[in-house]
Amino acid sequence: MRNKLIVIGAVALLAYVIGTRTPRVQIKNRESVGHQVVRLWNDPRARKRRRKAARKAAAAAEKRAKKTLRGLRK
Repeated sequence: MRNKLIVIGAVALLAYVIGTRTPRVQIKNRESVGHQVVRLWNDPRARKRRRKAARKAAAAAEKRAKKTLRGLRK
């Protein structure tokens, strides 16, 4: 039982340390909020995520519309 407790504690400590060291979006000092928003909006990774989310939403909406249309025809 004691060994399990030590292992769980070690895993929790390791997860905490790794979690605190993960890279975050760097916000430069003296940079206006508006400029930060523009910079983050134009980020290539953010553009890619937005495009992917838009495609996924469009596909889900089309699927839902077809399902609703089939339900109305019955």
